[in-house]
Amino acid sequence: MKRPVLGTSARPRLKLFGASALMLLLTACGDHPPKDDDEEQPPPPAQQAITIVAGSATDAGSANGSGTAARFNTPSGIAIDSAGNLYVADSGNDLIRKITPAGAVTTLAGAVNSNQYVDGAGDRARFVEPLALAIDSNGTLYVTDDMRIRSVASNGQVGTYATIPVGSNVTAASMPAVKPKGIAVDPRGQLLVTNGLSTRRFAGGTVMLEGPEVAQDLMGTRNPEARGVATDSSSNVYVFDLQRTISRTNSATIATMNVLNRLAGSPNARGAANGSASAASFEEVVALTVDPQGNVYAADAVNNLVRRITPAGVVSTVAGTARSATLQAGNLPGTLAPLRGITNDGKGNLYATSGNAVIKIKLP
Repeated sequence: MKRPVLGTSARPRLKLFGASALMLLLTACGDHPPKDDDEEQPPPPAQQAITIVAGSATDAGSANGSGTAARFNTPSGIAIDSAGNLYVADSGNDLIRKITPAGAVTTLAGAVNSNQYVDGAGDRARFVEPLALAIDSNGTLYVTDDMRIRSVASNGQVGTYATIPVGSNVTAASMPAVKPKGIAVDPRGQLLVTNGLSTRRFAGGTVMLEGPEVAQDLMGTRNPEARGVATDSSSNVYVFDLQRTISRTNSATIATMNVLNRLAGSPNARGAANGSASAASFEEVVALTVDPQGNVYAADAVNNLVRRITPAGVVSTVAGTARSATLQAGNLPGTLAPLRGITNDGKGNLYATSGNAVIKIKLP
């Protein structure tokens, strides 16, 4: 028996039915036909440049936890290790805190409001006024604590590294000038410490970069500013010096490694001016950090700005609005609460203590 021959009008309908079935099969298998090149893809969500890593923009406290559930009280010095963990001198609580890359906050050493000098492990240790903080290549932290430099091992064991010497005829009201408020450690493990009178290097003994080694004959009330100090991978030192400029040493030779040379700023000037070398001005640089390219980043308190100083001495503002005192997460330049500490991860990100929070600043 012969099959009937399909007419010409039935063939297109059969082809159309077959194409539709094929499309349904492809859809069921998850293999979709390519989209038209002219179709616009939705843009990825914008990433904020200023974000809170941990703590609160406003509220103080002493709670451990994750991210914004944690609380700090006037966090100051900050440092980062090779694994991306952050360490914070929680000054108002007398604690050393640790923040993992995931934002989990724990207490590494100290007890809340202890106000004592006690060496020991973890919560058996006591601090009086932990302020500036630095970390060496072995993961040991160094913290300025009133008149002493304390060491904190990665397991929380606290010791006393050094005490800042005081000479004769120094009144109690003048002691704030002697207290160390800035610290850094270079790749050789040498410490750099600043106070209101001097910048010193601990290198088997004490070497002075500026000012007297021992305070003598200080009278009257003195409340000097904190002065930031940092080092780079070549062991050069950068410091907000006693003339209110950013200076650096050159570690190329023994003869120059302790000689300060001005990089940016005008002696004894105050302000927030950007520009090259002496055209720039700063208000109160409380902390410094140096990235792998040799750019220096300054936490310029009072102005509440993060400033960048290039290796050529050109100063610009990367975050913050001058004299604003409120932390607002979002796009640059944004606004920052009072700044006390700063560090960087070498990958284009800064971390700073601002108000009662630890913040991240993603550089453009």
